[in-house]
Amino acid sequence: MTRVQGVVRSAVVVLALWAASLSGARAERFDFVALGDTAYNGAKDEPVYARLIEQINQARPAFSIHVGDVWGGSDCQEPDHRRILDGFGRFDHPVIYTPGDNEWTDCVDPAVLAAWERLEARQAQSGDEALLAGFRQVGSRATRPGRWALESLARIRQLYFSTPRSLGQRTLVLERQPAVSAQHRQTVENARWRQAGVVFATVHVVGSMNGLSVSDPQAAAEAVSRNQANVDWIQGSFELAERSNAPALVLAMHASFFEHAPPRGKTRGRAVLAGRAGPYALVAQAIQEGAARFDKPVLLVHGDDHEFMIDRPFLAVEGEDKPVQGSKLTRLQVYGAPEIRAVRISVDTESPTVFSFAPMSAD
Repeated sequence: MTRVQGVVRSAVVVLALWAASLSGARAERFDFVALGDTAYNGAKDEPVYARLIEQINQARPAFSIHVGDVWGGSDCQEPDHRRILDGFGRFDHPVIYTPGDNEWTDCVDPAVLAAWERLEARQAQSGDEALLAGFRQVGSRATRPGRWALESLARIRQLYFSTPRSLGQRTLVLERQPAVSAQHRQTVENARWRQAGVVFATVHVVGSMNGLSVSDPQAAAEAVSRNQANVDWIQGSFELAERSNAPALVLAMHASFFEHAPPRGKTRGRAVLAGRAGPYALVAQAIQEGAARFDKPVLLVHGDDHEFMIDRPFLAVEGEDKPVQGSKLTRLQVYGAPEIRAVRISVDTESPTVFSFAPMSAD
């Protein structure tokens, strides 16, 4: 063997080892867990939720994502949030949380909640009936005053998202939106991270009209500002996935903005008012457009409707001679009370679909 042949052979070996190492990185597999809409019924559900956390810990996921609605109804005072934080502290691995509507947009005036609790206990006081009647008369959440909601939102941001790290006993470093965009200093809850090249992002989109209010100018302004931040965060996450040649992207949020069961063959427009009107339109449009451009597996994880579901909600068939649109975007809707369960998602970046799913229970 000549010296030149030896050099060439050595170079080939080095390149082969380098290629093998890259292949190994691409082939990395891991699990994460998604859950939400937990412990709606207070003392009745808390033991079940605690057992579920134990089961999740035993599964040893890389991290868990909680998509919000940590209680069924509350006046959302600090002791309530402290109790939830203690619950997140039972996860022995990183847990990334994005808020649900019950934590802030649906918060109730403490006086109204106290009146309801007295009536339920048959210990009503003078004026309780009138107070509740006035509350019900307001009707839609979009027409209720937003003071309690905005106070709880400020409390959430201070308590849960004050550092660039996840919750849980073992934490994960996160990229928060204000670190990327000074324009969106308020949305500290929007977070992003990567695992085995896969891009993950939480987006603060909630049920109950996405916090939109037509009776409270301050609440309305908050909804518009957050919606703009959410759209920017979604678009930026897809751009990051493209730049980094990510094998897949995962978006996690609370709100469901999908119809349950469109007629067979009528999958177009399954996203409610997607890209046309409504409080979720711009978010849905950003997801649709980003997924079409990215053209790799995308997983959208959310809760809100309390029903385990896996489907392709943006699917649309243009015609026999045209490709199926939205076929690479999968939607996972997690369980919700009274089914306090979770979903384990296995990630294999060499698999064509990347993601596979296994329900988990507290038993």
